[in-house]
Amino acid sequence: MTSGDLAITAQERTNVLNGNLEAFWRSRLNKKDPVARIGYALWVTDTAKLKHVIQSGDTNFWNNKGFTYWEFMARSTVVNLATGLERGGFRGTFSQMRAKIKDVGIEVANQHISFVTHDYDNGNIGEVKGLLSLKQMADYHHIAFKLFNIPNHFYGGTWLNNVPDEAEFTLYGELYCHDCDSAVGYKGANQ
Repeated sequence: MTSGDLAITAQERTNVLNGNLEAFWRSRLNKKDPVARIGYALWVTDTAKLKHVIQSGDTNFWNNKGFTYWEFMARSTVVNLATGLERGGFRGTFSQMRAKIKDVGIEVANQHISFVTHDYDNGNIGEVKGLLSLKQMADYHHIAFKLFNIPNHFYGGTWLNNVPDEAEFTLYGELYCHDCDSAVGYKGANQ
């Protein structure tokens, strides 16, 4: 599971403030924060770094899936975000789209910080302080996406629009987070 303290550090906050999503997610990856697998894969500046981290890392943490799998998960996330932004009304050039996707990424990282901090400070959620559940991750992605008019179902964890989120988590949550915390004690994003 995790490698200890999952609390958000001042350096992690600074990384997000400075738009350095690669450094933020790398720090979270070092703590074995499950969502950091995709976060880092999404924002790493050189896929050779991602390949090295996966190949030299704990295979159980990486769910016994290699570089190709996680690199595909990241790339499909970019396509999904671009499509979600377009569906939400954003129109722009390729470079404007890239910049807007980064804006979404910064907001997602800020929401991650907020949810981890809340989880950490309220030890009555799940089993491990700071380790989020699939529901918590879906909620913070939905909050971030709403700010950009991206429909909720463009979040990869809840992409079946007419299926309850809990059913989706059961169906395929293991694909991206086999080691997330339980949602016991979690009352939703407005708690």
